[in-house]
Amino acid sequence: MLCAGVACVPMLAGCGREKPREELTFERLPDTTGLSAGAAILERFETYRTPEGAVRVAGDLRLPDSTRLEVAIRAPGGGSAVAMAHVVVLDGKFDTPPMLGENGPLPVGEYRLEVLVHFDADWQPARVLRATANGRSLRGPGITRARNGDAALFLTREGRL
Repeated sequence: MLCAGVACVPMLAGCGREKPREELTFERLPDTTGLSAGAAILERFETYRTPEGAVRVAGDLRLPDSTRLEVAIRAPGGGSAVAMAHVVVLDGKFDTPPMLGENGPLPVGEYRLEVLVHFDADWQPARVLRATANGRSLRGPGITRARNGDAALFLTREGRL
């Protein structure tokens, strides 16, 4: 029995030598050189509180009308959003509805605000994708590419609300 096992070892070793060697390859990611160079796409960004204490975020964007964006408010250091809104650009502007936390108005304190815009058919109407060449024609701070090559705008600000 031991001989049978030993006899198999050289055969297995021989089989391994006959297989072609696999080369290590790296995933090719889109070139992002120069994507963030250019004029700011987010030209104005401000936060304010309603008389009831809810937070609103407003701004001016150099993006076509009907562009959909997400505004998230996070505790410093990231983590789950404590408030989030999806809004649409109209006349180059956006203004979120009043945002509240899980238990009402967010406590006064430091927060991280994020603006995210994806340029794909799940997020944007066809007219926005046509006007921006699926976001690929955009350049400026915050413009990036996802692993699949789709364009996105991602900006963060930290401050006291």
